[in-house]
Amino acid sequence: MNFATSSYRGILRFDPRTKILFTLTVGAFCLTLLGGNSATAGAIRWALTAVSFLLLGVCGRVRAAACFALMLAASYALAEWALPHVGGFLGWFIYAGIGMTTQTLPSAVAAYWLLFTTTADELIAALQRAHVPQAVTIPLAVMFRFFPTVTAEARQINDAMRMRGVHVGGGKASEMFEYRVVPMVTNSVKIADELSQAALTRGLGASPTRTSIARIGFGWADALLIAGCAACFGALACVGFGVLA
Repeated sequence: MNFATSSYRGILRFDPRTKILFTLTVGAFCLTLLGGNSATAGAIRWALTAVSFLLLGVCGRVRAAACFALMLAASYALAEWALPHVGGFLGWFIYAGIGMTTQTLPSAVAAYWLLFTTTADELIAALQRAHVPQAVTIPLAVMFRFFPTVTAEARQINDAMRMRGVHVGGGKASEMFEYRVVPMVTNSVKIADELSQAALTRGLGASPTRTSIARIGFGWADALLIAGCAACFGALACVGFGVLA
């Protein structure tokens, strides 16, 4: 899983503020189930989910989009054909898993698209133009550098443990937690602390406005996506006034 480490060049280019707005919109409707069980809210969720997968595929992550789509399709297939025939604790467990997957997966896809197509410099420049306080900008900038660093660290730990035969199917399965999870947690805390210090050392918390060479700005693609998000909330308002079902 490689996140954006340089300026993204793709078929569609969006401003980071547009990506954040879209990710929050997907989270509001799909994760928090904004709008309840109304038919309009259900249609909005399906539309936002489809757009999330489409954007992830267009940006070059076709395999990831296909895997996420298969996971979502498998969840709905289980809910349709397997869940009615299973009862007891197993039925509850399957029901909980399906609910968590169908609610969180669209938001995860949108967040993955945001992280993959946005660099930390672009994010900081966009948030500064939006006059977002530094108390919010600095943690977000650290988070954007945290994920790729932790992913690379996890890959190195997995490679080292695989060379030593520490895996689920090997004879050292009981040692997997000690040799993989514990170093990963320890290194994650250390990485977060080092990234925070690096951000402050580079002047991210200084009072003058930080200059940047990152290319950001709104275009026609941003206008379409923003209009789509506004249409979702407009349709929800129509449901509240009784205009739509």
